[in-house]
Amino acid sequence: MLIQTLSQGAKTDEEYKNKLISGIKRDRVLCIFGVVTIIVALLWMMTDNGVQGSFLCGVFTGTGAVIFFFALKHILKTKKMLKNEKLLHAERLKESDERNHMIAEKAMYWAGVIIMGVCYVVMLVSGFFNMAVFWSVWGMVMTYCILAAVLKKYFEKKL
Repeated sequence: MLIQTLSQGAKTDEEYKNKLISGIKRDRVLCIFGVVTIIVALLWMMTDNGVQGSFLCGVFTGTGAVIFFFALKHILKTKKMLKNEKLLHAERLKESDERNHMIAEKAMYWAGVIIMGVCYVVMLVSGFFNMAVFWSVWGMVMTYCILAAVLKKYFEKKL
C-alpha cells in the first residue's frame, strides 16, 4: 500500500508510464536486496551458530525470498501494463481516485498510531525485565517521531 501511495499523482498516461518505469528500477533494487539477503542467510547457515542462528537463518531466507518474489511479481505486472494502453489507463484512473488516496492516508495514519501504542506498552513492560528491549523500542519510537517531523516539513514545502 505504501509503494502504491508513493506512485500516485500522475495526471496523464505518459506521466504514469514514467512513474511505472522508475518503479521498475526500484523493484530491481529490491530484487537484488532480496537475493543478497538470501545469500547472507545461507552463508550464515554454513557457520555453526546454534539454535538462535539457525532460527534467524530461516527468518532471513524467508524474508529475502518474499522481497525478491514480490518485487519480481510487481516488475512483471508493470511490464504487462506498459504493453497494454487500456490497462495502463484504467490502472492510472484507479490509483488517482481521491477515495483511494484518503483510504491509504487513513490506513497509514492509524497503523502508525497503533504501532506507537504497541511500542509504548512494550516499553512499559520491557522496562521491568530487559533494558536492551526497552532501548531498542525507544530507538524505533524516536526514529519514527523524527522521520514524521522531517517528512511533514518536507511535504509542506513540496505540496
